[in-house]
Amino acid sequence: MKEYKKYNILMCSMPGGDRGPLLGYGHHIKALNADEHGRFFVDEVFKLNKEEDLANFDIYWFYAKGFDPKIYYFLKEKFGDKKFVFGQNILLDKPDVGASDPWDEWFINEVDFDLYVDQVEYYNNHVKKFLREEVRHKADYLDKCVIFDIDEKTLESKEPEYDCLVYSKKRRYDDNYEEFRDNLLRLLEENNISYNIITYGSYKREEFFEELAKCRCCINMSIDECPGMAMYEAMHMNVPVIGSPHSTPSNFDSRFWVHGTDRMTDKYLKRNNGAAEAYVAKVKEFLDGKLKIKKTPREHVLQHTSYQRYSNDAYRLLEKYC
Repeated sequence: MKEYKKYNILMCSMPGGDRGPLLGYGHHIKALNADEHGRFFVDEVFKLNKEEDLANFDIYWFYAKGFDPKIYYFLKEKFGDKKFVFGQNILLDKPDVGASDPWDEWFINEVDFDLYVDQVEYYNNHVKKFLREEVRHKADYLDKCVIFDIDEKTLESKEPEYDCLVYSKKRRYDDNYEEFRDNLLRLLEENNISYNIITYGSYKREEFFEELAKCRCCINMSIDECPGMAMYEAMHMNVPVIGSPHSTPSNFDSRFWVHGTDRMTDKYLKRNNGAAEAYVAKVKEFLDGKLKIKKTPREHVLQHTSYQRYSNDAYRLLEKYC
């Protein structure tokens, strides 16, 4: 039987709110502690009973930004021989700007780490441009995991009633979003493609699942998802997601990617002209039966977002960098 190194990890910061980052944080801890090889023990700093317990950990992992720098300096001074990991929710609130507040500036200029992680490769490659050259090679990526809490009855009752669910989510830096959205909806109508539209932040989660149970495919109009939990939920409901490589979940089937509709610039992602036409052409291709699926979206996402895939990837990263 293979012997594995075991990592004792102390989580030192967590996201606020009740949205995706906090859900991802909870799954992160559960996945590592549920590792089938027992390679991790993960605890949280606010649960420790006494300061002496800090010495029991090999890795101090800061998951989200906004923590008090004094925590970092204290641990670095007292336990400088330990390993420090940061991510996946550290940088950047405004990726088209770079460091956009004093906390970002502090992190980029002062923090030394053994590993910095984002959720996807393209975003990590962008963030690296803002990191100091001497630590840039320690930046990598780790896609999220999730155990779905969707009622199986919702999936069993899936009965497509219309062609396409349009998921509308405007990013602050998407400066021609309205033009793209209006052209997309116009072209769907002109091509007799039935659709409903649902807008991020203005629906209840149950309503999203109800729509997923009635549609044949989903368009993600966001210029950037890293990747969005809602799109994983769509795939769990066996709905293929059509979008650019920057807005769809991990590579389910690259034939569902709409290429050439946005591009990475020095600042960040920009949407190209003609995006709406390319999206609608891809929807038509799917509805016409030209995209034969070998593995269903549900099968793929259950495998890719599994706790064990996540813990395997995390272990490889820690072996490499820590």
